[in-house]
Amino acid sequence: MINHSDLENITLFKTLKPATCQAIAQFAFMRELELGEVLVSEGMLADHCYFLLSGHVRVLRISQEGRLQVLGRFGPGAPLNIIPLLAGESIIQATIETLTPVSVLVLDVHTLNRLLELYPDFSIMLLKIFAERIKNMTNLAADLSFHSVRARLGKFLMEIADQPSPAGGWTQDEIAAQIGTIRDIVGRLLREFETNGLIHRDRQEISLIDRVGLMKIAGQGDS
Repeated sequence: MINHSDLENITLFKTLKPATCQAIAQFAFMRELELGEVLVSEGMLADHCYFLLSGHVRVLRISQEGRLQVLGRFGPGAPLNIIPLLAGESIIQATIETLTPVSVLVLDVHTLNRLLELYPDFSIMLLKIFAERIKNMTNLAADLSFHSVRARLGKFLMEIADQPSPAGGWTQDEIAAQIGTIRDIVGRLLREFETNGLIHRDRQEISLIDRVGLMKIAGQGDS
């Protein structure tokens, strides 16, 4: 059992009432994983959900041909593996792999359902998190409609340049998933950007050299 007062000091749960934190603490437990471990695997039984308290993970799927598709990266505060439980699905649809050492809070499906039924502030917290994800998906859909892949990549590179570098850098598969294209196109455009003196690459780390040039590319539409 977790001390409920400890939950109140976790940023993710600061909006929750003490009674809600106490209910979570009564049934939740902590789990620690090292870099490169798998939290859940695609095809497993979906019977627990997780809240990422520290560290970073990536969510991925593997096609029948063995091709890896990265669906996203998540940091502290992210709820994980909740969608299958909310949708009533018994099978996990994606693998979650750690990019750093992580700490997660674990709830079983029965506790999750009880919290949703009896504690409105818990439900509102989840709604706000998923609303933010939907907003991000809507923005991506707009970018797909109104901007070329070259423009989307230029915009993405400027955005990540202003953020702390994630663990392990960005793979081309992950960049492709973020901007709505495929790995081969990302690789070709990155080589073009580097040849034109816009960026510098060192393995999976990307540094901006010509921000003005990238800004011009990011502002281009489909034309």
